[in-house]
Amino acid sequence: MSALSAVASVVPPANRVPIGHTSGLVINLDLDKLMAGRLLIQGSSGAGKSFTLRKIVEEAFDYLTVMIVDPEGEFGNLAEHIGATTIRAAELTNEGLTAAAVRGRQHRINLHVDLTDLDPEDRILRASAFLSGLIAVDREYWANTVLLAIDEGHLLAPHLAGSARDAETRRIGVATLTDVCARGRKRGVAPVIATQRLAKLATSVVSELQNFLVGINVFDRDIARAADLLGFDRTNADRFRNLAPGMFFAFGPALCDVPELIKIDPSITRHLGCTPDLIESAAHGADRARELLDLDSLRSCAATSRDVHLVTKGRGAIDAFLLDPNAATAARTVAALRKISPSATTSGDLALHLGAPVSEVDDALDILSAMAAVETMPRGPGRIARLHARLRQRLTDIKVVALS
Repeated sequence: MSALSAVASVVPPANRVPIGHTSGLVINLDLDKLMAGRLLIQGSSGAGKSFTLRKIVEEAFDYLTVMIVDPEGEFGNLAEHIGATTIRAAELTNEGLTAAAVRGRQHRINLHVDLTDLDPEDRILRASAFLSGLIAVDREYWANTVLLAIDEGHLLAPHLAGSARDAETRRIGVATLTDVCARGRKRGVAPVIATQRLAKLATSVVSELQNFLVGINVFDRDIARAADLLGFDRTNADRFRNLAPGMFFAFGPALCDVPELIKIDPSITRHLGCTPDLIESAAHGADRARELLDLDSLRSCAATSRDVHLVTKGRGAIDAFLLDPNAATAARTVAALRKISPSATTSGDLALHLGAPVSEVDDALDILSAMAAVETMPRGPGRIARLHARLRQRLTDIKVVALS
């Protein structure tokens, strides 16, 4: 074999990147066909799907813009590796996220959208706002191709709503992600979606995907759906139960013409969401443990006479609040916490922001806690507070905006 032919056997063809191997042969991902057919990575917890998504991004970012939608905040080091700008979704409005997506496409900027610190419904709404922006760009920017890497896709487009109240939010998430998958080809967006459970990801999303990497599965419903995707009979379907981490059946125009069992190659960056090593509990004695827990101060958190007035319902509670000398500071505290919702902050930071003594802020937090308006800790250094879940829920009723 000549030196030239030896090099040709190693270097993948244009726009094809190596992601794994089988029987000594390299398996490449065809990025042009990925743009046309999209990709689903599926496997139970521990199968290596997030690791596989990481490998694909590492290999592909030299060829096109990459945008990572990260529900659990596990891809920060990958974003740094590819030079992506991290956006904390909790710090932007829905409109801001839509605009960021549009501008990212216009200027070909790698983006990492961190969805941590968001309630499940707000996470769907914020992600939907961002995805809407990717599709809404003017035609002149469709040529700015994007690899859209989405981890834990079932969190953004669940198959079923958790409750009747969640149904409208779910509808928005499913409709938006389905639209990105359906119309992404012409608009230069190639979604790569990772999910733990096929049964939890909306079927309308799965139906738009033509390439598959399927790893270990243990639930019968997931195994049945995976077998249907790959055309396996019952005997072959049982193989899903015994796959090792990092082993996936690859199938689709961008991967293999027939299902092939492949081993995903190691990634450059370390997966931050991997299962931690086991570590034993600290050998604290009973007295030291009680000291660290500060149990005596926790016992002192019994309701005060003022708390009793505030937890009464109706007009009596409102009157008690209005007549409390710290009502004004409490109202300002709610306003400050609302701006950063659903994130939390400390009483010390609140005091600096409000220009008030920490003791006054602590009094205000006590009032708000008694009214179930904030979630907070007992008084002490590093006291943390944020709006109560009941109030945070009211702040998520924001319409998804798409820029035309």
